[in-house]
This record gives sequence, structure tokens and C-alpha cells, in this order.
Amino acid sequence: MRAAYLAAVRAHPPDRDPIAFQKIREAYDLIRDAERRLELRLFGPPPLESLDALVGLFPDERRHVGPEAWLTVLRETRR
Repeated sequence: MRAAYLAAVRAHPPDRDPIAFQKIREAYDLIRDAERRLELRLFGPPPLESLDALVGLFPDERRHVGPEAWLTVLRETRR
């Protein structure tokens, strides 16, 4: 695992590719500890955001379209 990390660091040095180097470094920090590696295998990575953050993406009000749009789709699929 360390050899693969060093090869990736040589391929993406911080002076030429700082974003890739940072991602490689963060990934290696996550898996170099055996206990942390086992935790990742058993439970997966931590969620990026809680589901509560997704609620803010949608408007509070609902828009009623009416049945005509659905009826048009159903008529077209029967043809």
C-alpha cells in the first residue's frame, strides 16, 4: 500500500498537481491505519452531508399541474 502511495505521489507531485496530491494524501491518511481501514470496509465512507441538507434544495410550495399533462402522455404511449 505504501509503494502505491509513493508511486502516486511521484506521478502527482504537489508543485505540479496540488489538487491530485491533496486527494492522494487524504486517501492515504484514511487507509494507513489498520483500524480505520477495517472501519471503512465494514461501514463504508462517512456520508458527505446529512439528508436534512437536501430538504433546502426543494421549494416549499408544490405546483399543481393537473391531469391533462398525464393524460396526454398516456394517449401518446398507446399509439
